[in-house]
Amino acid sequence: MSATTASIAKLTERGSAIQKRLTVAADEMVNRGLIGVAARITFPSGDQVAIASGAADMERSRALGGDELFAIASQSKMFTAACVQLLARDGAIKLSDPVAEYVPNVPAVDADATIDQLLNHTSGIGNFIHAMTVLPHPWPRMSYDDLMALARMHGRQFRAGARLDYNNTDVVVLAKLCENVSGQRFDRLLSERILRPLGMNETFVAAGDEWPRERMARGYYIPGQGYDGPPIDVTTLADYSIASAAGNIVSSLHDMTIWSRCLLGTEPKFPLGFADFTSNVADAGLGSPSWFMPRTYARGVESWVWGGRPFWGHRGSFFGYHSGTFVDPLSGVAFSMFLTMCTAGSFMRFIDLQAHDYMSFMASCAHSAIDALELA
Repeated sequence: MSATTASIAKLTERGSAIQKRLTVAADEMVNRGLIGVAARITFPSGDQVAIASGAADMERSRALGGDELFAIASQSKMFTAACVQLLARDGAIKLSDPVAEYVPNVPAVDADATIDQLLNHTSGIGNFIHAMTVLPHPWPRMSYDDLMALARMHGRQFRAGARLDYNNTDVVVLAKLCENVSGQRFDRLLSERILRPLGMNETFVAAGDEWPRERMARGYYIPGQGYDGPPIDVTTLADYSIASAAGNIVSSLHDMTIWSRCLLGTEPKFPLGFADFTSNVADAGLGSPSWFMPRTYARGVESWVWGGRPFWGHRGSFFGYHSGTFVDPLSGVAFSMFLTMCTAGSFMRFIDLQAHDYMSFMASCAHSAIDALELA
């Protein structure tokens, strides 16, 4: 047996043990009240470990299979950042340009705030999500102007470039920039430049009837302001425009695994690579106001250290869903995962309620992947 064959055999054997370990971790999450948990780890060889636990819906009508669609929420920011960088690669824009050259009348931000500062959340723009104090009912359809009005209410936070402050408005403005420069609706630009070329056929912008709701793992929310009805199935809502390009995409573990290759720079069909996403890094240092929010952020990706290694990618939190996709550039390993649940309270409050379990399970994915490689 060759050394390579022996290494693959050890990895396969270790993969079985990792699968059992992750299943135990996922089962524990379900026992603690989550509806479903699924994850997929991909090794540089192409071998994968996949697990799923719990149910596809609150009624427990069927087991979660792990191949369902789910709301990737803020993982959507990676795709917006990629579209911006592709336009820069085309020569249509420069990342050092003020965003005001392409998007007029952006509120609550300095006029000289650059595209790069919006990409790494150092623009200081008002964050529309902080003006949403409760989970809404009835569910609103939100336009660009609606979200900008909320950003204006929150107000300019600081001088552009002064510090890192994770912000959803940045990404909504960047999507508007993409539309103004390309002359296309953002969802069409995304499909043309990224989804179709990569064969990401299970990834959709959640709008109207253009996404297959029947394939979704079900997440739920309970509105605030005295609502006393049953939990609302998020897949039945009109659209996810409340998050806009900062969080309105649904996808699958299969497609997010394709995307992980783009982050690593190993996908030949995609012109951007790891260095493109991880340039212009901003770091909040010890002064970060929240342990949960990113402390290290670059062009549409955040970094967390697990097992002594810096993983890069993005997390996503939306009504009824938590998710994440991350890569380790040193080893080439990647993982993607999602959780489904019923959320209640304000937008930030529901994140806090599951934050420790959410981060714990992602750490389990990262540590499992590293262990499998180092012990193979």
